[in-house]
Amino acid sequence: DDFKRLRKLRLQRSIEMQLGRKQKAEEMDSSSSENNSDEEDSEDVSDGERGMVGRIADGVAGADLKASKKRSKTKAAKLEIVKAGRVDMKAKIKEKGKQRKGGKTNAENRRNKPQMMQMDSFRVRKKQAANAHEKIQNMKSHIKTMKKNKNHQKIRRR
Repeated sequence: DDFKRLRKLRLQRSIEMQLGRKQKAEEMDSSSSENNSDEEDSEDVSDGERGMVGRIADGVAGADLKASKKRSKTKAAKLEIVKAGRVDMKAKIKEKGKQRKGGKTNAENRRNKPQMMQMDSFRVRKKQAANAHEKIQNMKSHIKTMKKNKNHQKIRRR
């Protein structure tokens, strides 16, 4: 009887070591002694499992819970994954342009406008003719409007 008890305690300790202790040792002993008196009445519990608190018939072994090392990827493999996930933006824009009915948009026209035409425009000439005081006033008003707009591009510090 004492040998069975010793074997049971050793088995409990080995299970605790593998799975991690869930209760304090005193609580474990008191709960197992309470279960012993209850389980002696029922004969469907085998001798090997008597006194084992929370034991499941098909339990998980501690070795199965251990993490297995994952082989790290090489730089070439990482780059391959990145390239597979990338989208070719030039091709995407071309496709979008082909699907659109009509000519160029106003933004495209502004972007592709000849530079000499831009340089001769009223807006550019006005900016070039502005004195220092007007330039500072423009900058102050610009900063004020940018503070109101939350999605503005932040000022870079040098």
